[in-house]
Amino acid sequence: MENSITVTICCLTYNHEKFVKQCLDGFIMQKTNFHFEVLIHDDASTDKTQEIIREYATNYPDIIKPVLQKENQYSKGIRAILATFCYPQAKGKYIAICEGDDYWIDPLKLQKQVDFLENNPDYAMVYTRSNVYDQRKCRIEDYLIGREFNDFNDLLIINRIPTLITCIRTNILIEYTNDIKPEKQNWLMGDYPIWLWIAYHYKIKFFPEVTSVYRDQLESASHSQDLQKQEKFALSVIDITTFYIKKFEIVPTKEYWEAVNATYYHYYDIYIRKGDYKKAKRYANNINLNYTTDRIRKKIRLFHFRYIKFKVRALFKIH
Repeated sequence: MENSITVTICCLTYNHEKFVKQCLDGFIMQKTNFHFEVLIHDDASTDKTQEIIREYATNYPDIIKPVLQKENQYSKGIRAILATFCYPQAKGKYIAICEGDDYWIDPLKLQKQVDFLENNPDYAMVYTRSNVYDQRKCRIEDYLIGREFNDFNDLLIINRIPTLITCIRTNILIEYTNDIKPEKQNWLMGDYPIWLWIAYHYKIKFFPEVTSVYRDQLESASHSQDLQKQEKFALSVIDITTFYIKKFEIVPTKEYWEAVNATYYHYYDIYIRKGDYKKAKRYANNINLNYTTDRIRKKIRLFHFRYIKFKVRALFKIH
């Protein structure tokens, strides 16, 4: 049976005791005319996540294949968990990804995506739309995520592809990991760099239908109430896009610089309000004044002028 596996579902969990059953049920319910497997990696959860995974592995031994860590790998600096522990073990021709707190609601998700890829060999990847479940409000929101993009430059401005709605050719993912070596990068997200690399080299198909539910939690890698975590994540996104701009020798669009400026100005404004002028200056220095409004341009120039006066006064006070 393993030799005839068409899709490998790669699932990451960490302290997902409350959610992982719903996630695994979304895999099990898939109706396909092919075999699939689930490589579910748990990064040494401290709750009952691993216990639940073992239970499903016992009940569905031909499908659920646990990769259970005894020590947390992320804390050891291993960011590219999938590339390190899952992709090398994948037996499927295609890989679908879903984290343990998200879940699929369309039993034909895999079948429809594989059918398209089988019939369109010039496409490397497909993705759909997803509902958003607000864990704090305990309700499905009235908006969807997963949007079509025009080209590589469009995707460079903002990530329009949530991980849980994708299906990708395994050989393409291997190409990506061999070329980029994500395990050596210090990026805080593993999906966006993949989409950018694929979008530059291959074609990607968007299906405007809802197949999944993304769980928006109070604290996660991409959503946090902690300012420093928010800041690190935003800067990591810019680091990723800068990496590809240099690698592919791309001249970014005006819209790209405007988006980057918006991020820098957001944190500049936060630190101005906090009275942390040293950090505010760091962001002010990064803002490209050629791609911003007259109002912001004047504010930044005035800030630099006032900051210089402040430093001069501080110098004289010291002496």
